[in-house]
Amino acid sequence: MRRHDAGLRQSRGYFGVIGGTALACLLAVLASTADGASQPKRVVFRVTLDATVTKDWNTTVESTENGCPTSRRSVGRRMVTLRSVRPTIVIVTLGSGRVSYSPALVRYVQAELSQTGTRITRVQAPCQSRVTRSRCAHARRAKSGVRLGFVRSARDEISFHPARLPELAMACPPESSAVQKIHSGLEEAQGELSEKALMDPRIPGQTAIGTAEVETDVEGREAGRVVEHVRWELTFIRRR
Repeated sequence: MRRHDAGLRQSRGYFGVIGGTALACLLAVLASTADGASQPKRVVFRVTLDATVTKDWNTTVESTENGCPTSRRSVGRRMVTLRSVRPTIVIVTLGSGRVSYSPALVRYVQAELSQTGTRITRVQAPCQSRVTRSRCAHARRAKSGVRLGFVRSARDEISFHPARLPELAMACPPESSAVQKIHSGLEEAQGELSEKALMDPRIPGQTAIGTAEVETDVEGREAGRVVEHVRWELTFIRRR
């Protein structure tokens, strides 16, 4: 009986060692899994931008010139088109339930500017009434190497940082200082983007689209309206 008891005690001790080892292994696996889950997840994307910003103005200045009531009207349109010449490599990181972008900007952007317009001068009684209309030459300009920064403005949302876009300094159509001060950029629009889908390896990519329309009334000696339209598409394609 004593020998049997000793064998039983040895057996219990043996299983105790096995059980302790298994428990230690299980805890190690769980710790490794938890540690892996807590590590930030990173995905590399090729990011491109396609955007258009349009500014339309229609203003009139009333004055008296040589005793004649005169109005000078300026009607103009400026369009800025922004397109990526090649993709920007951006690393998207998911950590602590929050997505971040590095770098949070789009490089290699080509800007193309186009401006048209009309200048109209109207003289009224008591002077001899007459209207002079001048169509402005179609002006164009291109600029390369534009860089535009963006930010995660909210969950599943992207916005651009304010940035002064290239402009054309043209005498026709006239653009007063008051009109010149009114300028919108990509920051006027916000685009929706599913962050969950962005990190899903089964989804090759997605595009955030932002649109906005901004109307500004010009009052005072010069009266009229400035309307700006903003549209941009920021595309993320997962790099394989």
